[in-house]
Amino acid sequence: MRISHIPRQLAQIAAACLLTFAASAASSAAVPAVATTATTPPEDTVPPNTPPTSQADVDKIVAYANKHGVQTPTGWMAMLLPSIRGHIQTADTDDVVQLMYNDEQKLAGAVMVTFTPGGGYAGILKTFSYEDSDANPPRLSMIEAGDYLPACHPGNPCETVHIAQQAVGLCFGEASCRILYFEGKQLRDIVMTD
Repeated sequence: MRISHIPRQLAQIAAACLLTFAASAASSAAVPAVATTATTPPEDTVPPNTPPTSQADVDKIVAYANKHGVQTPTGWMAMLLPSIRGHIQTADTDDVVQLMYNDEQKLAGAVMVTFTPGGGYAGILKTFSYEDSDANPPRLSMIEAGDYLPACHPGNPCETVHIAQQAVGLCFGEASCRILYFEGKQLRDIVMTD
């Protein structure tokens, strides 16, 4: 078993927790500021308790997330590493980024789940080889808006890059770091160290 990967059942639990956290965050935005009565909502609108303690809990969480339109890419499982949350696509979006892996494709990557009032969607921001993560484990960080100077190489001009909203920092140990950010609807990637 690879140190940077976790058993399938734990991966399902971690992915389900991420989806539940994000689904409850998306649904909390639709809650009125003042409640008029204290009633119990129907069971299918209440996120299951986390963390799950059994396979039945995992199944409930996955069913809840799928019912509310939030699914991670097929075949991708969450790594047991911290996720980040912010306004990455635009100032109005609620985005959660998690490191995940796909055993069949022998890939790992940063997967972003974006929540909208009607549900949400997920997409893969950046992929990398499993083997790359063994010697230099990946980690995510939230990058604030601002001006950044990418890594410069001889013969190539270096220009400051302006990032208008929050972005994703993706580092591999001390070997390399990059920033994944959106410029309009276009995903951009700049190398900060290599």
